[in-house]
Amino acid sequence: DEGDDTSADARKGPRPVIIAFSKDIVPDDTKIQRAWWKTGVRKMAYPVSIATTFAYAVTCYALNPLFLESIFMKNDVRALTTCMPVFMGVVGIQVIHEAAHYFMAKLRKIKLGRPIPIPSPQLGLFGCVTPLKSFPRNRAALLDLALVGPAASAMTSVACILLGIFASVRASGAAIERFPVLPAVTLKSSLFVGSLLSWLAPKVMMLPAAQPVPIHPLFVVGFSGLVSSALNLLPIFRLDGGRASSAAMGERQNGAISAAALLLLLSTALSEGSGLAAVWFLSVLAFQHRPEVPARDEVTEIDGTRMSLWLGSLVFAISVLLPFPGAVGRM
Repeated sequence: DEGDDTSADARKGPRPVIIAFSKDIVPDDTKIQRAWWKTGVRKMAYPVSIATTFAYAVTCYALNPLFLESIFMKNDVRALTTCMPVFMGVVGIQVIHEAAHYFMAKLRKIKLGRPIPIPSPQLGLFGCVTPLKSFPRNRAALLDLALVGPAASAMTSVACILLGIFASVRASGAAIERFPVLPAVTLKSSLFVGSLLSWLAPKVMMLPAAQPVPIHPLFVVGFSGLVSSALNLLPIFRLDGGRASSAAMGERQNGAISAAALLLLLSTALSEGSGLAAVWFLSVLAFQHRPEVPARDEVTEIDGTRMSLWLGSLVFAISVLLPFPGAVGRM
């Protein structure tokens, strides 16, 4: 009988272990010795992020003839002020992302550290590194915290994209002349965005890849926010998606999932020539590669609704990051 009990326990896996410790113990990585360059990068994160976000806004107008004429022919630097709505919009979406995290953290009684922005040459901002300063009560609380930020920024971004498409379609000729200009290949670089354009502005999707397309600033803001939200939903270590994966699958399984996702990201960067994937891979490897802080209760699994939400977030992220059928190149 004892042999049967032992074999039954083996089939079920290791028994849960309860470890008791003082509630005063909190996660603290400030005592971990960092490389000098990581400390320098963290200190420069805010000014560099401001610079890359403004550079992204200017790049969106780089193909606009009136903007180029004002800057290079008339030497009128006041034309740069036309980029401010895009700059403020990109920052605003990231503020919404972090505010959602802090709102959920308060509800779930989780302490968060100061967010550190991650600059992006392609999007302005990749998002923020937001460390946990306390142990989540259980895996459900960790998943709620992880998904609420990208969910809020993604919904805001989709709303901006839809409003931007409607405003572009209905804009006058004079207004269109002052819009940001994106190459058609950028609009086709996302399956999700390309599907929306095929439905609401089908003629745009029939343009050649190199064709410049004037489009409302709201669309540009939403595009940046949508892609950054999707990147943060990837199931990799301390990203929002990694935290959600750890809550859904457990810490051990999340380690394997994270490693596989990182390898896939690297493969995309090398085989497809994706600059976005390459920079994101290096950013994650430098600042988000460590396993997440465990929950106090790692045994109790999440419910079916939360599992469905996590799987849905993965499908959504993939639909944003995959190119539209027939598109040439990646972001």
